[in-house]
Amino acid sequence: MTDAMLIPERTVSRVLDQCLGVGKGEEVVLLTDEGTDVRVIDALRRGISARDAECLVLSMRRFVRPGSEPPAPVAYLLESADAAIELTSTFIGSSQARQKATLSGTRYLAMPAIQADTFRIGGPLDVDFAALRPTTERVAHAWEQASTYRFRTSAGTDLTGSVVGRKGRSLHGIANSWGAYMAPPDIESGTAPVEGSSNGVVVVDGDFLFMGPGPLSGHVALHFENGLLVGIEGEEGDRLRDMMDLCADPLMTNLAEISVGLNPNGRVCGVPMETESTLGSGHIALGNSIAYGGTVAAIAHLDCVFQDVLLELDGRPVLDKGRLVT
Repeated sequence: MTDAMLIPERTVSRVLDQCLGVGKGEEVVLLTDEGTDVRVIDALRRGISARDAECLVLSMRRFVRPGSEPPAPVAYLLESADAAIELTSTFIGSSQARQKATLSGTRYLAMPAIQADTFRIGGPLDVDFAALRPTTERVAHAWEQASTYRFRTSAGTDLTGSVVGRKGRSLHGIANSWGAYMAPPDIESGTAPVEGSSNGVVVVDGDFLFMGPGPLSGHVALHFENGLLVGIEGEEGDRLRDMMDLCADPLMTNLAEISVGLNPNGRVCGVPMETESTLGSGHIALGNSIAYGGTVAAIAHLDCVFQDVLLELDGRPVLDKGRLVT
């Protein structure tokens, strides 16, 4: 029995059939690097071939900074493919290459750094994405109808700001239509807060995604004033500082995204996309907000996850530690 065969067909089918809708004769690109789990590559390649589709595996160098641009030949192939799955070690789904590809019609799944274990039975890919979609869209609608938001956690998070005029974002995992973009196992809903409006503190007790191995062993407090990061406290805060230094972009202090995880089978672990998806978690992001409904075109988008969040919109609870209130 090969390692690829250890990955359940049921969860491979969730990805290829329910999430991506791979059809006969289609060309599907797998984006990989030296850190990609070869068992995942093999399982998806076998699954694509079994659906009478063509699989093209593209191997690139390993990027350090999230949102890095792939080489021009890779960007060209992405734009001409029917569908693509991002399996690179670092998230590049916010790149211009990805945005151009989906604008040209490529269906795209951002699944960076997933492991064979992510496909486990009972895990975050072993869910009915279609059944969970209405909940995700319901929370997205709540974001759109609101004027203000507040995040609170028992660890000390208390962040408030404006979402006036901002669209709710629904990441439900299903990208089976022309030019669709999703990121299974991530199921989440959020938006970009109005620039300059957010104040308070976020206590990160989950992980800094794609900024070194996780999850965090302690707490890191991020302080915000008028929508900008003004302070970092905590031993593992150097993970974020180092990435901010690498980006070398003053726009990276922008509070770019506020979101909540909605996947009931997710858990906070060493796989970033599963951590971010976990029901009851919340996350904020720094830097680029263009793809999230904001106006800041920073060089990268850096996610920071915290647990057991209470989300209030216009003073009313919407999600309380994984329980949908409204």
